[in-house]
Amino acid sequence: MINLNVISRIAEDKNYFPDLIKILHLLKNKGITDVQILFIGTVYSPKVYQNIMDMASRLNVSSNIAFTEKSIPMSELSDEIKNGYFINFTIGEFTGFSGLESIKNGFKTIFYNIDKSLKNECDNVIAYCHTRDKLMDLIINISQNQALTSEEITACNQKMLNRFILNSAMKRELLAMMLPKSNHSDKLA
Repeated sequence: MINLNVISRIAEDKNYFPDLIKILHLLKNKGITDVQILFIGTVYSPKVYQNIMDMASRLNVSSNIAFTEKSIPMSELSDEIKNGYFINFTIGEFTGFSGLESIKNGFKTIFYNIDKSLKNECDNVIAYCHTRDKLMDLIINISQNQALTSEEITACNQKMLNRFILNSAMKRELLAMMLPKSNHSDKLA
């Protein structure tokens, strides 16, 4: 079973969910039926929720989706959920704090670009999916070789996280740039 988790409130301004339902449908047409999507978040828009349910029903993938219908702190997620893959919606390469938090919690995090007008420079990086087709291909890869693909996603996530972590020298350099000139020598000593 491939468990995909989407941590997001169900709301008008977050309505990127139809792509995921379409992917489930396309995967099912390819014979891949063991993919489940769990939407973790409060339902703020009954209309968006109902549209997801209606679309899933029309595309015959209702049994492949579930909703918590409420927010759940990451620390309270079950081990089964934690061992799944976390899809994080992005705009281009901007991952946001939620993606970083997901990685810092040790979750296998997949970034899905929802703004198709922005070309993602990380297009060849396994955990970044610029298009619906790229996300579907990644899920197919997970289906065909879950252990290897999971290792690659985890390694990619760690490299991404390392780009945001400052070593001691970088911290000192940043602090030196931020402090007023008169305090440089006092603070760095």
